[in-house]
Amino acid sequence: MRNSRWFLLLVLATLVLLATIWQLFFARKDSLHGNGSDSTQHLQPPAVDPPERAAASRRASSRTANSDDVPLGRAIDIVESLGDFAKRGDADAAFKIYAKLSRCFDYASREVTEQTRAAYRLAGVGDDEIDRTVRRQRDDCQGAEQLVASRGEWLEMAAGQGSPEGMMLYAADPAAILGDGPISELDPERVADYVERSVAFMDGLVNQGDPGAMLSLSIMYGSSELMPHDSVRSVAYRLAAERVAPLEVPTKPIGLAMTGMTASQQEEAHAFAQEIVSRCCGY
Repeated sequence: MRNSRWFLLLVLATLVLLATIWQLFFARKDSLHGNGSDSTQHLQPPAVDPPERAAASRRASSRTANSDDVPLGRAIDIVESLGDFAKRGDADAAFKIYAKLSRCFDYASREVTEQTRAAYRLAGVGDDEIDRTVRRQRDDCQGAEQLVASRGEWLEMAAGQGSPEGMMLYAADPAAILGDGPISELDPERVADYVERSVAFMDGLVNQGDPGAMLSLSIMYGSSELMPHDSVRSVAYRLAAERVAPLEVPTKPIGLAMTGMTASQQEEAHAFAQEIVSRCCGY
């Protein structure tokens, strides 16, 4: 499994959201108190522009080089064998449980369509390999239906215990933490707490020089409906990510990035971006 192209593609597809957390976290969604058809919106990822997706893919692959993130075997056995370690402070064990249960959630909620098969064929993955993987996932997830709903608890545990992957995915997978019902039915206090913790996790990673977290904060301040928008901070974090990882983060034309901003706001954004990179990266 470690060398399987199918497995690696699944890992990348599942975790591609790592560097664009807030594009997957209520971005461009209406607020909790929307009405009409908006009140039935669920936690779903909006469209991501190809350059952003490419950057996210590179960040994801750098964080998922080890296939051990998704352990081999049945989910119920993995929870039993790693659960006590996770509860005693092993962040890696907690993250592995989340990763396995998240894989089962994906298996239960997604159908392998002909379009999906066609895409994997283009990547060199044949139907026989796809079918074998589907059967393996079915066997791995058998009997774990109720455990899947607890995946957010293990993710929160991993993030709180200091796992960088756990922190990124804590913010990237709001449905695991808050539930996957309509946004209008979510508890505003729980959402506020979730937002606060997500921001704190991203701030911590930004201070370590993580451009993925910088992009996430840029999107958060620019398009989330769950917090006040701040165009200065949104642009600043974007500029900081471009400076820290110019080969990974696609450069957005500065005129487009600063559309609608005053000259004073633009100057402030540049200054804050410099402060971010100076604080994290020494330049």
